[in-house]
Parts: sequence; C-alpha cells; structure tokens
Amino acid sequence: MPAERAGYTVTMFVIDVSPSLGEMRTIELPPGPEGEPRSKKITNLEWALQFVLLKVQEMIFNGRKTDQCGVILFGTAKTENCVHSEHGGYENVTEYIPIAQPTSKTLEMISAIKPSTVEGDPLDGLIVAIQTQAKYLGKKASWTRRITLITDGASAFSTSDWEDTAEKLNELGVYTTIIGIDFDDEEFTEKNKSDQKRKNEAFFHDLESRVVEGLLGSCYQALEDCALPDVKSVKPTAKGITFLIGDSEVQPEEAIEISARVHKVTSKASSITLKKFIRRDGKDTNAKDDDGDATMSTDAGDAGKESGDGDGAEIMYSVVERETKYVVKPPPPEKDKKDQTDSQAQTQEDLAEEEEEKPGIQVDADDLVKGYKYGATWVLVDDGFEKLPTKMGIEVIGFMHTSKLNRSYLMGEVYCLSADPNSSRSQVALSSFIRAMVIKDVLAIVRWVHSNDAEPRMAICSPVVEGAADYMFMVRVPFAEDIRNYTFPSLDNLKNRKGELVSKHPHLTTDDMVDAMEKWVDDMDLMKAEDEADGTRGPWFDISCSYNPAIHRIKQALFHAAIVTDLEKDPLPPPHPELTRYFQSPEPVREKAKKSLETLRKVLDVKLVPPKVKGKKKVNIVDATEHIGEEFSVADLLGEDPSEAEPIEPSASLASLSLKGDASHASAGEKVVRNSKQKDNRGSDTEDEDDDAGPPTRSTKPRPMPQPKPQLPTPSKSPADAVKKSPPKSRTRVETDIRPGRIIGNAFPLDDFRNNLERGDVVSKALQDMGVVITEIVEESFSTQRYDEAISCMKEMRDTALKEDDVGLWNIFIQGFKKKCTSKGFKHKDFWDRVKAIGMSISLITDKEADRHEGYSEFTEMQSVQFINS
Repeated sequence: MPAERAGYTVTMFVIDVSPSLGEMRTIELPPGPEGEPRSKKITNLEWALQFVLLKVQEMIFNGRKTDQCGVILFGTAKTENCVHSEHGGYENVTEYIPIAQPTSKTLEMISAIKPSTVEGDPLDGLIVAIQTQAKYLGKKASWTRRITLITDGASAFSTSDWEDTAEKLNELGVYTTIIGIDFDDEEFTEKNKSDQKRKNEAFFHDLESRVVEGLLGSCYQALEDCALPDVKSVKPTAKGITFLIGDSEVQPEEAIEISARVHKVTSKASSITLKKFIRRDGKDTNAKDDDGDATMSTDAGDAGKESGDGDGAEIMYSVVERETKYVVKPPPPEKDKKDQTDSQAQTQEDLAEEEEEKPGIQVDADDLVKGYKYGATWVLVDDGFEKLPTKMGIEVIGFMHTSKLNRSYLMGEVYCLSADPNSSRSQVALSSFIRAMVIKDVLAIVRWVHSNDAEPRMAICSPVVEGAADYMFMVRVPFAEDIRNYTFPSLDNLKNRKGELVSKHPHLTTDDMVDAMEKWVDDMDLMKAEDEADGTRGPWFDISCSYNPAIHRIKQALFHAAIVTDLEKDPLPPPHPELTRYFQSPEPVREKAKKSLETLRKVLDVKLVPPKVKGKKKVNIVDATEHIGEEFSVADLLGEDPSEAEPIEPSASLASLSLKGDASHASAGEKVVRNSKQKDNRGSDTEDEDDDAGPPTRSTKPRPMPQPKPQLPTPSKSPADAVKKSPPKSRTRVETDIRPGRIIGNAFPLDDFRNNLERGDVVSKALQDMGVVITEIVEESFSTQRYDEAISCMKEMRDTALKEDDVGLWNIFIQGFKKKCTSKGFKHKDFWDRVKAIGMSISLITDKEADRHEGYSEFTEMQSVQFINS
C-alpha cells in the first residue's frame, strides 16, 4: 500500500444497533492484586464500541483538522439520513454524528449508543454512508475515504443488488473494513451459530472479496490490533533547494548549481506531551512544580469542572503554567579564622540548609546577557551581535571513501535528496553526479543550510541508483570540533617504569582469557537465533518490528482511561505481545551463553566487590591538651614489641627528628652537618632569610633512633615534660616531621618523594602527599625563604604525574592550589606570581602532553594558557 497523505481522511463508522447487540458476554480482565482471576459482563454493542472509541481517540490524539469522521447507525427506531430525505426508502438508518473533526463530545456520543428494538439492514447503512461521504467530499479526489461496518450478522436482510454497492465502493476508491462480532477467523471458529448468522457471514465474505480495498475480520482480532503499536507511513512534503558544486561567488564560471528537492525518509517518534493540572479551591492560585525549579501559576480560562462525591460540590482544575524567575546567588561571606574553626563542626546537611535559606537577588530577564563557555572562560554575546549570514542550499565540501565512514558519526533523521522533477536538465546533471560517486565508491561531504540565515549543518550524502531513479540519502554528521577522541591504555602492551615490556602481569590477558571471552561472545550471537519460513536460521531482531514502549504503552494507557469509567473495575490490559517481543533474548541463546559465562568467570577469577557503606561525613575536633603527660611507646602505636620488629631505616625527615639535640633522644656522639650557610649560627634554630638555595644537604647518614623508649610524634598529644624543658621556638623545615597518614615530610619533601618513587607501588599516594606538603611549605615559609624549594617540588610532582599516568592528580592540585594562593587572606600571594612567570611548564597538563605519554587530559593548550595567565 502506498504511503498515505497525512490527514485529509474521512472515516465513516456504520454501526449495527439491532436487538441482538444487547446480548451479554463475559470479558476477561487482568488478574487482581493477589493474582485472582477477574472478569466483567458487557453487551456485544459495548464491546464493539470499544473499537470505534479507540479509532476516534487516535484521530483526536493526532490533532489534525483534516482527519475527520462520522457515525451512521442502522437498526434505529427513527429514520434520519440524506438518502431518505431525497429519494425515500432506507428506513431505520440515522446519521448519528455528522462528518467533522472529532472531539471529546464525539466520544461521549459514541459511548451513549444503546441497542434498539428494531432490526437493521447493513446494506442500507453502507449505501447511506457512501452517499453521505461523497456528498461531503464532493470533488476532493486527493482525500482518503474509509468506511468501517460493525455488525453481528444475526439479523435477516435483503442482499439484492449488492454487486452494485461493491462497484460503487471500487469506483470511489473507498477502503472498506467489515468487523463482525463472533465471526470466524484463521485461528478460531465460533460454535453454536444460528443458520442466519452463518449465511450472513458468508455474504460479507463475498462482499469483501469483490471490493478492491476490502478487509474483513472478527471484533476480537480488531481490538487486539488496536493494542498493536501502529507506525504509519505518510507521504512527506518535499522542499526545493539548490545543490551546489564549487564556489559560485569566488569562481562562478566553474560552479554548478542543480535544482533539487529534499524530503524526510524517517522521522523521530516523540512521546505524548502531558499537561499538569492543579485543583483550585478559590484561595490559592499559585502552585509549585514537582521539581521546585520554578513557580507555577494557574490559568482560569482553561479551568475544568468535576462533580464532587457527597455534597454536590464542584472540583475545578486549571492548566499549570511555568513562570520563570532569574535569581543571582549571593556571594559567600568572608570568614575569619575563628569562624572557620567554629564552622568545622557543622555537617554537610547544615551547610546545605543554610544555602537554601539564603535568598538570591532577583533580576529582570532584560538585564541578562547570553554567554558561551570557551574552555574555562565565559564569552558574553550581546543580543545585537550579528549572526552568521547564510544562504539556503546544499554545498559539496569534499568526498570520502565509503570504507572510511565511521557510522557512529551519523546522527539525526535520514533525508532523501533528488533532482527537481520539473527540470530535465537538473535530473541529468544530478544523475551524472550520483553515478560518478557510485563508480568511485565515495560519499559526499556537504554543508547544508535548510533556509536563509539558518545555522549551517554538516551532512553525508550516500548515492543510490535504483533502475531509472537516482537519488542520495543524506544524514547529518557533527562538526570536527564536536568530536571528542578518548584514548585508553593498551590491554596487551604494558611497560614498567624503565620502559621495558612486561610479559606477565595481573593486568595482562592470557590466551585462556581471550579464548573464554571469544567463546562467550560467539554464544551470544543473535544473527542465527530465529527460525525462518524456509527452515534456515535468521537474525532474531527485526528493526521494523521493534517499538518504543515509552510511547505506545503510555498511549494505550491514555486511550484506555478515556473510555472506561472505573479503572479499578476495568484496569489497563497487558501490553500487546509485539510490544514486549524483544524484552528478553531467546531462551536457547541465554542457556548457551550461561555456560560459557561461568567458564569466563572462573578464568578471569571474578570476585564480588562489596559495596561501599555511605555514611555522614563527620568532622572530629581533637583537643590538643588532652592526655598531656602520658607516654606512648612504639608498641602502643604499631601494636607490636619494638624489639621483635624488623629494623626500619628512617626516612630523611624522621632522621632529622632524632637529631634535635635533646639528651633523651640523641647521644652526644651524634652529629649532623647542616647547610654551610649556617656557619656560626649553631645555637639558632632558624636559617638566614636569604637562604633560598633549596633543601639542606646532608654529608653523613644519620644513625637510627636509639632503642630505649623511642617516642614518635602524634597530633593528639605532646609529652608534658618535653614542653616544660624545651619551650617551642620558631620551627624550621628540619624540625618538621612526617605527619600521621603521610609518606612525605615537610623537612626534606623532595628527597622523601624520590625515595618513595623508587618503591614503585605508592606513586599516587606520594603525589597526593606532595600536593599537601607544597601548600604547607608556602604557607609556613618565612618571607620567600622556601619559594624555590616549593617550585622544585611542583616541577618534580608535575613531571611524575605526567609520566606515571596520574594527570588528574596534578590538574586537580594545581587548580586548588591557585585558588588558595589567590584567595583573600592568603599571606603569600606573591608566590603565585613566581608560578605565572614560569609559564606553561608548570600549568595544567594538556591533552597533547598526556597523549604523548599515553594518558588523558580534559584540558587543551588554550585552557592551560588561560589558567596560568589569569
């Protein structure tokens, strides 16, 4: 059947209301909440009218003014039709609903139809419908004519001259459908039929066979087909456009312009647009949306009414409309150190509540300016900014080989590009172009502007030659700037820190793993999972039989709720089997793949990872004066006897801690050769202010800490006697210890960092700790004394993060560090000026740098430059 024109259709429903339609029948309903079977009793007429209501609802849902219908009843006590008025005869036939666009009133009138006491003649009703439809349409030959006859075939009627009726239907090209209640179909034969009904059913089969566009079926099958997802093919409207080869402005003598037409081949199916309603009580006229994003206001003009339950009161509803307000968030207040200490005890929930309580500053929409984000910078664009002037047309940019097409680039709907049917010259020119593309096996890359001053689009044109018809399929593709290329580390190529290939590693796949994975993938093959009619195996999935349940199931629920009065007594029926056809893969394939999946699990040694327990983040405040005077041993901290533990060589920072000159911690024979610039300042704990040559050097290896009563520092307590004997002086980097939970100390961070890197298994931890230590070094630096040391640590950290594929750690650190250095109240703001002077080598790691080391970064060179210079 060729594609129909959307709308422009008149459908006549010819309904039998004879007394036999009042017989009762039992309808099975979906099971109840406890799985109990349910059913209800309705008349045959009510059952048949469900089909009519669903069809009329479809017209209302489409909302086309040119999609119209009318209802003719035969078997009525009165006679009211156009044929009877002009020529007489045709008794007991009524034009119940005149031809018009259906509305909710149409549904009410159809639902009110009841069986009569007079038997009707279906041929009379059919002839009246033909004449009424022909009189309404007149000479509108482009309109589609449909007549649907609904009867139970139980009443006797005259069948004389029925051939003339069939010829008239063929002459007008009417699509005729006969729906019989309890008629036989291919799968089921009704028993206990009367002789009259069997005779009438045979007649309707003869009538259907004589009509070219005729169709006959049972009411049961018709209602089932109504639940079937319906995808209609409509005739699209073609739009004229110019197909351009070459540049008509720069080289007009070499450019070729071809008159062409473009129309859609596929169209996106959208779900039903639902409206929100609010109950009105006469007091509150405003309501809030469910998501709370904007204020909602009611529209009294759209109000509807509904009867109340007990006292006859009326419940009114109104359509909810969105009201948008633009609010600027207030800047966070500056806090001093005391406020920051007090705020540490607040939970995340308290902070979130405070943010909600702060009212924003409402601004007018006219005061806003559009902005587009370019990297990390917002670019403001005024409304008066000149738009890109474009000219409607399709311009060929270049060509690409068919094998080079990446199908993931194709997006949007498919269009058909063909020559203008009224221009033979254009047809020859475009046909030659298409056939040349077929010979070269290439695709055309085009720039497409669908109307003047519209945004340009990129598209791919694929040539198609079918007999005498030459055309191209056109699909939109993204611009090169919109494509993001992501790289991932190799699965079979792993190198160690020395750059040597590693052959055995837990992250490398083995031959057994590859074979098991291939077996599992092969067992899940669906290309030969369906039995074909010729006995062969074919693909299981057919795109033409696949439907979107989000569209069709909601539509089915909406239509069902519109024709029933009580959803509890008459619940929504289950979805059509075609809608759920592809919800589950074939059972044989699942069973076959289950065995290979178990083998794969054993080979890969897959284990269940327990989920992380999420809890509220709490801030623990520790009193520094708590437990003063108590002594802690290594056994208290490590849980073992220090004499039995293996000797551990202390790091540079721990070694410096053991050489403070305290008699209880160091022997008289211990010596540390410090920086030569200290000279005679041995009695002082501070270095010269102009000493910015970097970390101190050590000429002798410090001895391990003495065994008797070794004491390690802890942040929660300080020995009282130590506090009394040696009052705190100004601390230097030598006296800064490795703090709990870290592996990098503040005294010799660069040495500690390199020592930990040699271990090879704590790279990420070392990078994290180095970032924290760098921040503390700058904060605690006396004037500019440790600036150069911090710069050296930053360079070492950036270089390591780049080579060890921990780019994200560095980029996160440098962004947070910049924010801290430039924040209000930071006393060493001049340090960031030194960082800016160094430039790109200490800025964000860019995507190009990361690619050279097989890593990934989300920042471009432009973003890195803007970051370091801002």
